[in-house]
Amino acid sequence: MSTVTALPTGNVHAILDRAALYLGQHGWTSTGLYDSHDGCTAKCACHRTGLYPASILGAIRAAVFGRPRWYLTGITDAEQHTYSAAVEWFNTYLIAVGHAGQHAPVFAWETTPGRTPAHVTQALCAAAIAYRKHTTRRAA
Repeated sequence: MSTVTALPTGNVHAILDRAALYLGQHGWTSTGLYDSHDGCTAKCACHRTGLYPASILGAIRAAVFGRPRWYLTGITDAEQHTYSAAVEWFNTYLIAVGHAGQHAPVFAWETTPGRTPAHVTQALCAAAIAYRKHTTRRAA
């Protein structure tokens, strides 16, 4: 039987920074977890490396697990809590603070017409900075 514990707070900012870095290196897609790029001849960098363009949640998963992960089966409770903490903070940040002129949950924010990869990486970085400030104030 698993026990319920508080979500970890120590590394959310690092996960969001790594997610932004992942998107900067491998690209962003606004739908699905990862871009399966149908019609590919399997000779692209995605197939050679296993690193696909990702949505925000896909990038956060890659940051937590070290690689893209389509399913969350077979993960530890600690990994689940880490992933959930990062997603929850980012979602809360987008609703409360907003970014690029919009306050909305992550799915609605990400799929807004006109959303760009720059908006997404900037939002992840801004949420990471906000998290650092939040946890620094709480610790003082």
